[in-house]
Amino acid sequence: MNCLETSRLIGPFVDDELDARSVIDVETHLARCAACTEERSELLALRETARERLPRFDPPAGLEERLFRAARKPEPRRRLPWRQGAMVLAAACAAVVATSALRPHGDEPLDEIVDAHVRSLQADHLTDVVSSDQHTVKPWFQGRIDCAVPVRDFSARGFVLSGGRLDVLDGRPAAALVYRRRQHVLNLFVSPASPGSDGEPRRDVSVRGYRISTWTQEGLRYRLVSDIAPSESDELVSLLRADDGSH
Repeated sequence: MNCLETSRLIGPFVDDELDARSVIDVETHLARCAACTEERSELLALRETARERLPRFDPPAGLEERLFRAARKPEPRRRLPWRQGAMVLAAACAAVVATSALRPHGDEPLDEIVDAHVRSLQADHLTDVVSSDQHTVKPWFQGRIDCAVPVRDFSARGFVLSGGRLDVLDGRPAAALVYRRRQHVLNLFVSPASPGSDGEPRRDVSVRGYRISTWTQEGLRYRLVSDIAPSESDELVSLLRADDGSH
């Protein structure tokens, strides 16, 4: 684990929110890194200062009992006037339409894609095969996923292939190719396209601060997740789509 990975986990580590494996990894790194140890000490000192100096308020007597009574008391049913009911129904329909408009075609599991990306940033979850050699990464997927995974390194353009791993999206195995752009990690998920979806146009959507670009090409579905500038993400998508898949 390096300093960048540890820095992401120090906050959850201090708050006892990490799993046992991650705790061991962070503690191992802290034992040999003075800078990260100092960062942990600063967070601990800030937490203690907040506990000592922030004002505390005692609830008024009987508040807990009143809250319990209010929670147990059934609320009378109210009938909405037809105009108000129609407005509520119209608002609900508009919300559904708006949500559907933000989702790419094919009912992409957007939250699941972002979850897979975020999960990969945790310690020891990013890559199963670590290499910038496309001829090492591509054969690793053989027998692990039901398709040939095109793999290319774009280091000359600033997108460095770091390796790959096997992931799961929408209940199906998916290859995850990992690229780095400066300090940013980009995940490219590749899986077989569903019948009749080949050649679908590229679509872009933002979910929880991440940009997801999806498209199908030559029988494969691609999902690129990143937090870099859209112009940079577009550049990598163009490089990937220009690839003929023979590499």
